[in-house]
Amino acid sequence: MPELRGKQAEPEVKEEWKRAYSYYREAPGAPHDKKADRTERINYVAEKLRLTRKQAKRRVRNYEAWQRNIKKGLVEP
Repeated sequence: MPELRGKQAEPEVKEEWKRAYSYYREAPGAPHDKKADRTERINYVAEKLRLTRKQAKRRVRNYEAWQRNIKKGLVEP
């Protein structure tokens, strides 16, 4: 349930989301292809954190949902 993202998560889990997203932001991507850009960035996160691609994607997606929910006022930062 995305609306609970960040409400149920422990602080250690949130730190891992932050770390994954920081790697996502610094990753080199494909500037002219949105889909390839995201794929390459998630692969970079997986490589850096020694995770599977699916785990890296989940962490990035959870961070993004958590930030959206903070904006909406559903959860506390």
